[in-house]
Amino acid sequence: MWALVLILAATSLDEAQSLEQAGDDGAAIVVLEKAVRADPRWAMGRVELGRLELKQGESDSALLHLDIARSLAPENPRAHYLFALAADEAGRRNESRRALEVALALREGYADAQVRLAGVLSAEGEPRAAARMLEPYVAAHPEANGARLQLAEALVQSGEAKEAEHELRALLQVAALKVIAGRRLVALLDSQGRAAEAEKVRLAIDPPRRQLRELKPSRR
Repeated sequence: MWALVLILAATSLDEAQSLEQAGDDGAAIVVLEKAVRADPRWAMGRVELGRLELKQGESDSALLHLDIARSLAPENPRAHYLFALAADEAGRRNESRRALEVALALREGYADAQVRLAGVLSAEGEPRAAARMLEPYVAAHPEANGARLQLAEALVQSGEAKEAEHELRALLQVAALKVIAGRRLVALLDSQGRAAEAEKVRLAIDPPRRQLRELKPSRR
């Protein structure tokens, strides 16, 4: 009996994944809903169903399935992480934060949870804790420039000016973030009374436009 249930679960999961890859999330949800009704204690099915529902903006239903999933499989960090996303969508900020903390306790270095929790900590006025959360992530993912900018902001807010300057100067080399990072660096340098350095950065990110000499009308 259990062997048949496992086979049906695996088949449903494969079918749902194929439908999602084909761009038919709605059909994938229907497949998983049917499978979960057949086996209400199938935690993985509820995790994937909740993820898809969250993707489709059905946060209330996703929250329900993911809450059940994490009670069925409390050792599954992904269930807690996805529940945190759904709880945040529902405005349940405290539950979201606790779920992120559980996810990280279960899986050290859980990248998505690290970045998400750092954002929560910054929003709740804990920039130093946010910075400590982001530092190992940025060290492990040097290409994650968005997270590096987030780290720089947290360092600025926590008064760690030297470290913030280091991160912002590194981001000056990233074309997509050069202006944003440069303006933040200018503000930081100005706040320290380093006007000459601030002006140098300002000119680097926003050089003065060369004015063309007005041509005199032709006498022909």
